[in-house]
Amino acid sequence: MTPRTPQFLGPDGVVGSHLREALSTGDGTRTIFLLFVLVGFGAFLGGLTRWALSVALKGAPGTWAANLIGSAVLGFSAAMPAMWPAFLGAGFGGAVSTLSTMAKEMGQMVEQKQWWPLLRYTTLTCVAGVIAAWYGLRVGLQLIPAF
Repeated sequence: MTPRTPQFLGPDGVVGSHLREALSTGDGTRTIFLLFVLVGFGAFLGGLTRWALSVALKGAPGTWAANLIGSAVLGFSAAMPAMWPAFLGAGFGGAVSTLSTMAKEMGQMVEQKQWWPLLRYTTLTCVAGVIAAWYGLRVGLQLIPAF
């Protein structure tokens, strides 16, 4: 089970070193512009989803659900062909998940000396996040035909 997202190596063998070369052509500029649009639109949808979750589930449960959804979406996006990971993974998954809110909630638990809830919240978030990402990747690899 390996992700099928292509790795783009530049002429010197470094991931991402092709950016300058891509920008020098019209097609490369359009592709990079499209990536920005896809990430932005995905982030817009992810932000709306994050907001809806924070309204429906207040506090740590909403943050936990958002991070779980983000992990699953990121795993799923790793199985998708080029351009889709930008929209789904970086855009939607990045916007729906929230490390900063989780850190704030953990800090509040530390201030209130709620050690067991802190341990439970941290452990469940990390373990469930990895499982959700793995499951998302697995589902993605089964649903999306190899390219």
